[in-house]
Amino acid sequence: HRPAAFWSHDSRQACGHRRHPLHKLAPLMANPSALPLVATGLGHLIMGGLVAVMFRQRWWTGDIMVQCGTDGRPKVDDHCACGGTLPYICWLSEGINGMPYAPKEGQEPKIVHQSYIWVALATFPALSGTWLVLRRQRKLDVCMGFLSWIYLLVGLFPDTMWFLEHNAIGVLHFVCAFAGLGLAFILQFFVKPKLTVPLYIAFFVAINVAMICDGAEPSIFFDASFVALTLEWTFVVGSAAVGVTYCVIEHFSRFMVQRKDPSALDSPLNPAAPVCCVSGCTGL
Repeated sequence: HRPAAFWSHDSRQACGHRRHPLHKLAPLMANPSALPLVATGLGHLIMGGLVAVMFRQRWWTGDIMVQCGTDGRPKVDDHCACGGTLPYICWLSEGINGMPYAPKEGQEPKIVHQSYIWVALATFPALSGTWLVLRRQRKLDVCMGFLSWIYLLVGLFPDTMWFLEHNAIGVLHFVCAFAGLGLAFILQFFVKPKLTVPLYIAFFVAINVAMICDGAEPSIFFDASFVALTLEWTFVVGSAAVGVTYCVIEHFSRFMVQRKDPSALDSPLNPAAPVCCVSGCTGL
């Protein structure tokens, strides 16, 4: 039996028992108010990773809108959305527009399965973003919450609703996509430091280099057809990067503010008050 003093902090230090160097980071995860940011950031990270997988595995192959005669199927002019850029790249939407609201002749089953995977995974950032809005401590949290819903909305409203079924609801696919990509691009300028601005350029170059390594001509950097598609993928990955970056920076900055002054951060009972964070005490 050891005396109580033996197990004291000082005695453990004297006996060579040292705390793990990361023990000071434990409060970062122990703070319940930080969980919405952590979950939202994780959701964007998951979707960003999924987009990378989609590009490398060419999820658009077999889609009803990609019947361009390059995958063993006969060419259908009205259903060839990106013939000049295949097989290297196509619109991201063509890999996830298989939600079976109506039978689609020419749509391979794998597109439907991929769409289910997209919608299932996109549900997580949507719910996390809603949680972040409900527990918001900055006005920009509301913007991030809306951005977190875009993945799910573009999956639930595929572009085939407009192109094939001529359903006005299909316009929501393009509205949500443009709103989400534009919001993320603008939002990054309100986050300090602006880490994601050069990432957009890096993503654009990386996508082109990947296509060149797969056999495409180096001239794709200047080909309008390739540039348009590459920009879409760049903005989608960039949006996910903005989501992750915002949540990480806000998480650490709010932790540091609360560590210095526990009353500086707003309580969950009044989540609309401004907060002093890395981006400044503007209330945004």
